[in-house]
Amino acid sequence: MNKDVKYLTPKRSVKEIHGTERRAASAQAVAELMFVKAAQEQQLDETTIAEYPDLFVEWDANWRGKQGDIVQDEGNLYRSIHDVTNEGQNTKPSATPSMWTRIGNPLDEFPEWVQPIGAHDAYAKGDKASHNGKNWVSTADNNVWEPGVYGWEEATQATAVAADEGDGE
Repeated sequence: MNKDVKYLTPKRSVKEIHGTERRAASAQAVAELMFVKAAQEQQLDETTIAEYPDLFVEWDANWRGKQGDIVQDEGNLYRSIHDVTNEGQNTKPSATPSMWTRIGNPLDEFPEWVQPIGAHDAYAKGDKASHNGKNWVSTADNNVWEPGVYGWEEATQATAVAADEGDGE
């Protein structure tokens, strides 16, 4: 037997290593569940929510949930504005904006304008949107008007900077 041969043995047992990995995976799963719950209870801003779209379930015809629940549909996130307890109430988010509020993409400075249905999705003063090939900044709170009709100013470099500066107020 060669005395120069050294055997490598782990400082921890394989069982201990697997236990540590299971605990880490469990902690990650719990953190993801807590993030989704905080998002659905509107404790997180839309920018933060939109950074982790894969944590939310993909909408399908069998989906059931409550007001505030968030789903993915066609690459976008949507928040339900009502409880969905049966098939008749379950509508495709991208096809029925009256039943869902789209959660914005933080990478879109001027997301596509969507006609607000009510107070829950009206634009605030300083909100930005693109419409008919132009960029717009809302000049009114609770703005439900189409850009170019009332309550919007076409965005130029100066108006975009002014809107950004107004965010901190």
